[in-house]
Amino acid sequence: MMITNCDLGECLTPNPDTIAMSLIDMANIACGGHAGDDESMVNTIVLAKQNNVKIGAHPSYTDQANFGRVSQQLSSDALFDLVYSQVSHFQKLCHDNNAILAYVKPHGALYHDMMEKPLVLDTIIKAIQVVDKNLNLVVQAGVKNFTDIELDLAKIGYSGVKNTNITFLYEVFADRGYKGVEMLPRGEKGAVLDSVDAIVAQYQHFLNEKSFKIDTICFHSDNNASIEALRQLKNA
Repeated sequence: MMITNCDLGECLTPNPDTIAMSLIDMANIACGGHAGDDESMVNTIVLAKQNNVKIGAHPSYTDQANFGRVSQQLSSDALFDLVYSQVSHFQKLCHDNNAILAYVKPHGALYHDMMEKPLVLDTIIKAIQVVDKNLNLVVQAGVKNFTDIELDLAKIGYSGVKNTNITFLYEVFADRGYKGVEMLPRGEKGAVLDSVDAIVAQYQHFLNEKSFKIDTICFHSDNNASIEALRQLKNA
């Protein structure tokens, strides 16, 4: 199986975390920006430990009303502070619970801005490197590779990637609609797959994809079909 990841700790009702955690390899845990608080973070960290699931911080623009899905125009300093505060606080909670933070995966609009705007990517890298130089960063697969990312950063005068231990983990999505290698924007028809069979088929498609690097595939916990698809794949 491909390495699976899932966005958890998002305080959903009903809460899918216990079921999802038993089916995945990596948990992207909400850090309070788009969802979550200290209690939910600790509960999800402990649940991940119990299931031997790798723990990731899932920072977002601070906007629970829109679930972090609306882009914000922040200065580099403000964005640095946002990412640093969420990831560093989450790391402290991991430490307090004898857990290891392994990676960072931005959420929603912050994730898309990271892929489209080199300054945002630059700032995120700098923030997480201050927290822990060994943290990996999840980025979208197929759109850009490491060389493309380096070139984007070089254009804005940043050449620090080669001088850090940053490792990019390239991610695809099992339950999102695609046009080529680009995800369809949320709100467009077909942007979210709600059929178990379609999600399983897309997983199989990416499992056989050889034209670009894929390290992990995401299933969203707020999509019931995704949880059932994970269950079927796990039991296959």
